[in-house]
Amino acid sequence: MLLLIAIGAASCGDVSNAPAPVTGPVVLTITTTTLPAATAGTAYTATLAGSGGTAPYNWLVTPALPTGLSLNASSGAITGTPGSNTIGTTTHTFVLQDAALGSDAQIITLTINPATLAIAPVTLPPGVINQAYSQTTLTATGGIPPYTWSVLPALPNGLQFNVASPGSISGTPLTGTIGTTTHTFTVLDSSTPFKQTASTDPPLSLTITSLFITTNSLPNARVGRSYSTTLARSGGVAPFTWSVNQSLPTGLSLNASTGVITGTAASGTLGTHTRTYTVQDSSNPKQTYSKSLNLTITN
Repeated sequence: MLLLIAIGAASCGDVSNAPAPVTGPVVLTITTTTLPAATAGTAYTATLAGSGGTAPYNWLVTPALPTGLSLNASSGAITGTPGSNTIGTTTHTFVLQDAALGSDAQIITLTINPATLAIAPVTLPPGVINQAYSQTTLTATGGIPPYTWSVLPALPNGLQFNVASPGSISGTPLTGTIGTTTHTFTVLDSSTPFKQTASTDPPLSLTITSLFITTNSLPNARVGRSYSTTLARSGGVAPFTWSVNQSLPTGLSLNASTGVITGTAASGTLGTHTRTYTVQDSSNPKQTYSKSLNLTITN
């Protein structure tokens, strides 16, 4: 009887000093379930997250990430710049391991979108009546080739626009097309399920003239030696006015009435100097034509 009482007293005594219950480690879990989409050609970063387990941790992925992207095994960070050949959605198994040999796996998809479709900046060179047009190509960037092009309104008579990729202008402007017109060029890519489009904004200007500069190259000048050469043109209505987009090398000048370049190149002007020369006629409205030419100065 006394034994029973003792046991009862002990069982009902103060338990504040009893040891805390033993708990096991929190289960290792990958908490990331989705990844943000990447864009081809654009730097990408995303970090996988996990909880529980025992540090340090180690991340693995199979199959390998698309070209240009890599997984940091210690931090779980995915970084890099995906290439243009990686567009699409891939599925990967990410595995997180801890120091206690625990592991967890998560299957996650990664989508890489094409870069935004755009038209590279371009300026259309002037065309000349009854002269073959200097073929000009419009270039698309981003999106998914092949591309299809269109133009509105149609080009002046005699000029054609190749709507296949790349878009190019060729042909010979016909009589009656003198003047400046503006055109909006549009490109359509092959993205799925939704195609991308891009247009020139503002529209591109195209000038057709009967006036043009026939000089294709300038003779070399020599430092300290007298120099003279004449820019030549064809078409247009006299009189003509010549100009240059920036000053000629020290010692040389352009005659605005005759298009003659004269003078003596000063020391310190050695090298090749590129300038854009423009001739304007007296028709109504006036016609202009510009051409870039190199002038090389030697000893």
